[in-house]
Amino acid sequence: MIQVRGLIRTAEGRPILNGLDVEISQGETVAVVGPSGAGKSTFLRCLNGLDPFQAGRVRIAGQELLPESADAANRAAALGAIRRQVGMVFQSFNLFPHLTVMDNLCLAPQKVLGKRRTAAETTALQLLEEVNLHGVQSRYPRQLSGGEQQRVAIARALAMQPQAILFDEPTSSLDPE
Repeated sequence: MIQVRGLIRTAEGRPILNGLDVEISQGETVAVVGPSGAGKSTFLRCLNGLDPFQAGRVRIAGQELLPESADAANRAAALGAIRRQVGMVFQSFNLFPHLTVMDNLCLAPQKVLGKRRTAAETTALQLLEEVNLHGVQSRYPRQLSGGEQQRVAIARALAMQPQAILFDEPTSSLDPE
């Protein structure tokens, strides 16, 4: 499902990721653990193309992500393909503050997957049930607790029906249960 070979990412001339190799099979759950500043978030951001990498190979769900040095048009096409296959739940959740929960959940399925609003809403309501957030669809992110916002972000990632989901600090705001 995810293959990373020789991944190199530098920032301001210093190595962040230096020749990283990872292979993750479909259905497998992997935790990346390490101290603050070790490059965990950078690694995840490289996997979905938010941070460019200088060298190496990243392949997810049959799609290859190209390094920073690749032709811009080819890189853009690869990014689009990867982002349709890979969901991301960020540390800060990145919910749109001016949109309701329902609008946050429906936006990408409509714009990227071409779903009709009614179909996107049906999926969104099912996902809100799955993350135990029935009845919050008309609220705005500021009206939710941190844990509720995180569960909305998880539902938003699932709404895209991705092949893989990357979680950055997945339990930071959630209760243990």
